[in-house]
Amino acid sequence: MYTATERMKKIKSTGQMKNYVYYHCGGNKKGVERCSRRNPIRLDDLETQIELLLEEYTILPEFQTWAIEALNRNNDKEIEDRTKIYEMQHKTVVESQTELDNLTKMRYRDLIDDETFVKERDILKDKIARLQAKLRETEGRASKWLDLTEQVFSFACYARKEFVMGDLQRKREIFSALGQNFYIKDGKVFITGNEWFQPIKEAYPEFRAEFERLGLREYSSVEARNVAFQQLILEWGA
Repeated sequence: MYTATERMKKIKSTGQMKNYVYYHCGGNKKGVERCSRRNPIRLDDLETQIELLLEEYTILPEFQTWAIEALNRNNDKEIEDRTKIYEMQHKTVVESQTELDNLTKMRYRDLIDDETFVKERDILKDKIARLQAKLRETEGRASKWLDLTEQVFSFACYARKEFVMGDLQRKREIFSALGQNFYIKDGKVFITGNEWFQPIKEAYPEFRAEFERLGLREYSSVEARNVAFQQLILEWGA
């Protein structure tokens, strides 16, 4: 576990005192072998590394706009797919409930014994419960994926700037949102980025390079320039 320590140091060139913040391993946790990597890392070095990590997921505002437009276009298809899945799941729930009702009738008529009834009843109840849980999940599927994806692109567009300008609490929130499995080794920060950021990290550099290349090209007309950029927008949306 890392902790922060503040130290006042005198600057030789000016004679002034300056406050430095260092992060270092707390060590001494009961039952854990003493840490061999206790060299401290300065706060500004730590923040610089985090800023570089954020840079890997940072996109231009134009790309965020295009991505949200593509998401809204695809949202109609998502709703259509969700409706079909919902109808199939609802039909399966109704059929399973009918099976349970028929099983109960069979027991009333002494067509099956108690042991068989209880066994089959419990199986059907468990099946219905799982189906109903999936049904509830499907109900919120369209809005959830759209909201999450919009949040991801918003984060990718503005998180780095907010990290640089934000206070300590805001920096912590942004760093925590970036991923998990944080650790520091030999003065270097490591983190497993959240899976929803990976497509941006992997695909965006190529799109940005193409975007900048198109911006430098000479076009015969404004219309020709717009066509070139529109094609890039469609590829980004895909």
